[in-house]
Amino acid sequence: MIVLLTGDDEYAIQEQLNQYKAEIDTQWLTLCYHRFPADHLDQAISVARTRSLTGGKKLVIVENCHLKQWGDTELETLQQLVQVPEFTILVFVATNVDKRLKIYKHLVKYAKLLEFPLIPPWRTDLIEKAISTQVKKIKLVLSKGAVEYLAEAIGNDMTRAATELRKLYIYGNGRQLELGEVKELVPCQTQNSLQLASAIRQGESNQVLHLLDDLLSRSEPLMVIVATLLTQFRTWLWVKSAIVSGVKKDSELAQLCSISNPNRIYYLRQEVANTTINTLAKAVTMMLDLEMSIKRGAESKDLLLIILSVSRLFKLT
Repeated sequence: MIVLLTGDDEYAIQEQLNQYKAEIDTQWLTLCYHRFPADHLDQAISVARTRSLTGGKKLVIVENCHLKQWGDTELETLQQLVQVPEFTILVFVATNVDKRLKIYKHLVKYAKLLEFPLIPPWRTDLIEKAISTQVKKIKLVLSKGAVEYLAEAIGNDMTRAATELRKLYIYGNGRQLELGEVKELVPCQTQNSLQLASAIRQGESNQVLHLLDDLLSRSEPLMVIVATLLTQFRTWLWVKSAIVSGVKKDSELAQLCSISNPNRIYYLRQEVANTTINTLAKAVTMMLDLEMSIKRGAESKDLLLIILSVSRLFKLT
């Protein structure tokens, strides 16, 4: 079996790899479990083509394959995929791939494509569903309010979710955990970032500086800060756009804006009352540009400059 795993949900991809690894007899892991970097493709294919000495399954993983690093030589090497035995599990792992590439088109002729995109941070409904799935999987018992809080506190970081849920499972020891207990055990990393978003929207530059300094002093990852801000500003933009378009019922607003809790609409209405669509749209655009800059290596000083610029937008309105 040949598989191409793609996506930026590292937790889901690792879980899939663990499932494949579980198919290998543990006493033969040394002989039947192999990992290779993408620049060792020829060696990986050579190992994959060789039948297992144990007569059972063999797992060969080729990591960090964005495919663009491969050329005609690697394309020629991949011609040997037809020779991979039935009981070999050959897995190519890629964060993202360009499906227009010749090498991709050749690979998917033989490989099963499994895509694991990260849940967008603003899709709290999907995050709640993913956390609920993990809760059921480990037989943890949580109240509905506790699950909703975890979705807010953890966001789309499913790796952290798995760690926190295991901690709650040990603590709960089979009994249902309520919201208050969960809040004490699982800190909300997005709370100060949400406060930062509010300060930006209100044009309070001094408060923005204070909150941002606090986040950075605690070594909060830049991407986590920006993801939370982007989620909040997108939500404000959607709500404002829907209100201006004439949507009046809270239930309709909640559905249009993918907000799982309709009661939240009351507060969102107040938050966007004194803002304009244009200002919110500019803020979201600047946040998206900031997100891309951080992915390319921007530092905290760049974050500060952009966030202050966004704050000034609201001070002028």
